[in-house]
Amino acid sequence: MEKDIRERIALARYKIISPVLAEPARAQNEYFRQQVQREHDFPRYGLRKVSVSTLKAWLRKYRRGGFDALKPGKRSDGGRPRRLDEQMIRTIEIKCKAYPGLSAQKLYEDLRDQHLLGDPPVHYNTLLRIVKTRGWLTLKNRTDARKAYELDHVNELWICDFLHGPRVQIQNRSQKAILCAMIDDHSRMIVGHAFSASETVGALTVVLKEAFLAYGIPKRLYVDNGASFSSEVLAKSAALAGISLIHSKPYDSPSRGKIERFFRTVRDRFLCDIRDDIRLEELNGAFRVWLHDDYHHKIHSGIDQRPIDRYQASIGRINVRRLSKAELDEIFLVRHERVVNNDATISFKGDIYEVPSAYIRQKIELRHPVDDPEELFLYDNDIRVGRVKRLDKRENARTFKPQAVDTRISFSQGRTLK
Repeated sequence: MEKDIRERIALARYKIISPVLAEPARAQNEYFRQQVQREHDFPRYGLRKVSVSTLKAWLRKYRRGGFDALKPGKRSDGGRPRRLDEQMIRTIEIKCKAYPGLSAQKLYEDLRDQHLLGDPPVHYNTLLRIVKTRGWLTLKNRTDARKAYELDHVNELWICDFLHGPRVQIQNRSQKAILCAMIDDHSRMIVGHAFSASETVGALTVVLKEAFLAYGIPKRLYVDNGASFSSEVLAKSAALAGISLIHSKPYDSPSRGKIERFFRTVRDRFLCDIRDDIRLEELNGAFRVWLHDDYHHKIHSGIDQRPIDRYQASIGRINVRRLSKAELDEIFLVRHERVVNNDATISFKGDIYEVPSAYIRQKIELRHPVDDPEELFLYDNDIRVGRVKRLDKRENARTFKPQAVDTRISFSQGRTLK
């Protein structure tokens, strides 16, 4: 299995277990029981169901070996697929008709225990695909009650979202400014913030890195399902940093009530005093002052305290986990794979780059910061080899030294002798 596929599968596994990485065993078990009722989309394999034991195994692997431990190994059967024969399919159909309310999991267990699924039995996912594609499976609807919540300490949960703000001047052009902000659930402190010209993963990364450096690494990060929050860059970075990444349901703003309440405060107490076409740098400067002088130092109605007081009272009771700037820079790099041409070059985003000739005809990994794809680095087995430079034919011509070939010319025979 190719490295890229194994990484994408590991990322899919991480996304499933991520919401409960920091939760106690009881909450994990409840969450896993919910997840086994759903189908999950895996690279190469498509929609599959997973068992509770599999989810627990992935959680143990991640805790012991991090993101790399979630990558699949080689199958003992060499990757050969197992199929249901016609007799098995007929048996499944009869069973479904006889017991229409039977769940797919119960159906599989009954047939397996009766030795009707082969020896060894086919995988549960194989049976699930059959009953779904042929319309023999009925899914049950579920409802979830919403409950108010608050974590016991700071850095246990951060909530992040974007807010569309006023028009600002950016490089002499009028553009809408967008605020990316993160709030600490326990203290209501704003741990990360920045107005920028976009709602991209690059803008999000800037805020995350600065927040992690200033306040440490949170246990959980709660976000919505927008493009930036659903990106592989964020998921991979959270996995490498050991953060439980949790996504809210689509179009469910109330589930992110604390950050939405903060955004209302921003509109009512900050943006109302901002003039049109202020420069972006001025807007960010004014916002920092407002946070310090107003929001963080006024009584918050949700906690009956000033956010700064509640944060300081809690921070001394926990062990703050930190990563260095160099470690964070590495975690937030975007990864790409390329195959090196015979002339030791690769193509990347419309440009040609040179790599060491030792990698000719090999697949290599490239990484770059989210906001600077031109700062390109070559990696070999997760070790940084060095910066990759654009092809410069003129420079190569100046340093080119043709190899001399010892030849003798035979005029009588009209050919070159080596």
